[in-house]
Amino acid sequence: MKKICLLVFTSILTLATGCSSVPVDEKDPASLFKDAQSEIESDHYQIAIDKLQAIKNKFPYSNFAAESQLRIADVYFIEDLFAEAAANYQIFKDLHPKHAKVAYAMFRIGKSYLQDAPTLLERDLSPLKKALEAYQDFLNRFSESPEAVEARKDVVNIRKRLAEKELLIGDFYFRREIYLSAQSRYEKILQLYPDTDEAKVADSKLTETKKKIDAAEGSKKYGTQ
Repeated sequence: MKKICLLVFTSILTLATGCSSVPVDEKDPASLFKDAQSEIESDHYQIAIDKLQAIKNKFPYSNFAAESQLRIADVYFIEDLFAEAAANYQIFKDLHPKHAKVAYAMFRIGKSYLQDAPTLLERDLSPLKKALEAYQDFLNRFSESPEAVEARKDVVNIRKRLAEKELLIGDFYFRREIYLSAQSRYEKILQLYPDTDEAKVADSKLTETKKKIDAAEGSKKYGTQ
């Protein structure tokens, strides 16, 4: 009975501490990194992040410090913590601008912001704007990279959604006869997103809005209502 209890206690302790059955050389960053990788594969994400952070702190000039920073970002992405993922990919980019995986990190910055954006147009779409900026930065530097095709598709989608948002706001002002504000929104679509379908709609509505403004100005000029 005592033996059984001891085995159960040992198993619980192992799970709680995230210990691996494989010996880890605390002085070898490669061994520590492999250990952290095993935690990721076991879905022990917070334990993995702690171990990766420890590698960065203990071996700041090792190649594994950069790899650990990138994996920390990846773990946040896996966990759907996209704001944290974007921030950590950005840290990797800033600290290791010439690293072989910087293109991947820059792509993931855009992807993280895109994933973090709400689906409803009525919500704050600032993550989409950040995604667009990040993708444009990525494509300017790495237009031929493997991720570039997916990035371009995402950019098309982002631009469409941002144009839809402006159209939604413009229509809101138009319905309330706040025509100057509606005009500025429709013009913004034509200026920033001229290649979208929403730009065609905005162009038509802009013509109608200007007629309303001219009619209102005429009424004031001649003192009619």
